[in-house]
Amino acid sequence: MGLASPEEAAQLERLLPFYSELQSAISDFSFQLELYAIQHEEPPPPGVFEKIRDRVRELPAVRDPTYRSNERTSKRAGEYIHVRESSTHIRVHKYWRIAFICIFILAKLLLAGFLFFYISFRRSQQDLQSLRDQQVKTNKARLSPDPQDGDK
Repeated sequence: MGLASPEEAAQLERLLPFYSELQSAISDFSFQLELYAIQHEEPPPPGVFEKIRDRVRELPAVRDPTYRSNERTSKRAGEYIHVRESSTHIRVHKYWRIAFICIFILAKLLLAGFLFFYISFRRSQQDLQSLRDQQVKTNKARLSPDPQDGDK
């Protein structure tokens, strides 16, 4: 309400978290103040609403659009207004659609390439493993003595 000095208001703000009694006293006071305002309300003088409405309508941003449109239609009843549409909303959506299609196709190509190289890698790994197995067999055959050669 502006009755306290800035220092007193700052002190109250500092003490509010520490003392719950202050918070309850402030909420009780605000409730009582609202009750008093409701019990002792007086209606505004007649014509105040109309004055406020007229002042608001005088603002350039809040003029009544129905009044101006009726004025225009009465002057040009037989004329058509040619409107040239230059909306960027549709154009943006078309470009985004094309971009998403391109990204989708690129993703499918990358997936196909990944699968091709993965399968090629697996096949080369299998070939390499079979060559290692062959090499191990030939090494074993070379290192093992022939039992028939020893008998002769």
